[in-house]
This record gives sequence, structure tokens and C-alpha cells, in this order.
Amino acid sequence: MDKKKIGKTGSPPFLQLEHSEGFSGDLGEVKTGKDYRKDMIDTIKNNLSIWMANGAFEPKRGQQLDLAIVIKLSPYRLKTQDVDNIAKVICDALKQRKGDERFLFDDDSQIIRMLVWKILRKEDPQWDTDSYDISFRTHDGNNQMNLIEPKVI
Repeated sequence: MDKKKIGKTGSPPFLQLEHSEGFSGDLGEVKTGKDYRKDMIDTIKNNLSIWMANGAFEPKRGQQLDLAIVIKLSPYRLKTQDVDNIAKVICDALKQRKGDERFLFDDDSQIIRMLVWKILRKEDPQWDTDSYDISFRTHDGNNQMNLIEPKVI
């Protein structure tokens, strides 16, 4: 029996919040069960630590935010994982913990609006990789939360 490989890049579409002030993506499952929760939060935090340490984000850390999460899942996970549990694990990974310098915002109560979208990942028989894209902006009640494909130069 052939084992599937873990992919090294996510698959399109790469979607981010329109007028985003920060965007990052990563490969991997977002396990939401209570047995996996703590390890999953630590894994996401470690994988995104360089992005979250961006000094340009410092003025945003205490502000109200709009947050978008797009997660690309296998057919099985798309059917079985609850979107609210995915959002909670990712938000817990992005918020500050005591003594931790790796965070995007102080507390998830700063999130005024959140868009979370589960989509079917592009299947490839050689690879088995879920992925997620995270983007944010300072809360702007005058603009809708639209997802766009960033232009790559």
C-alpha cells in the first residue's frame, strides 16, 4: 500500500481579506478534538511565530480587528470538522499567552468580525495536505469582509 506524501506548499486558491494588513498561510491539519487541542495550538503558534513577530504589527496588537481564516480540507474533514472549533483553535494560537512574544493580538475579544470558510482542498493522489490562510486588518465597519486572491508580482 502506498503512503501519501505530505505536501510542501498549499494549493490555490490563496485567499486573503480585502484591504488586509497581514497575511500568512501554512500547511497542516487543524485538529480540534480535546486530545489534540493544546498540541495543535502550540504547532500553529510555532509555525506562524516569525510572521506574528513582525514589528509592523505592533500598533495593531491592541486594536479591534477583522480576521479571516480559509481552511482547505480533505473531503472527510470538510464533512466532519465544525467551523467554530477550527476558528477557536486558530484564534487561541494567535493570541498572547503569558510570557510569549509570538502573538498577533492581545486577546481574541479584539476580533470584532470574523470570516471562516472551509473549502475542499485540491486533491492530488500523491499528496495529503490540508492548509490554511489567515489574514487580518484593523476593524473597518464601512467595508465588507471580502476575500480576494492576492496579486503575485
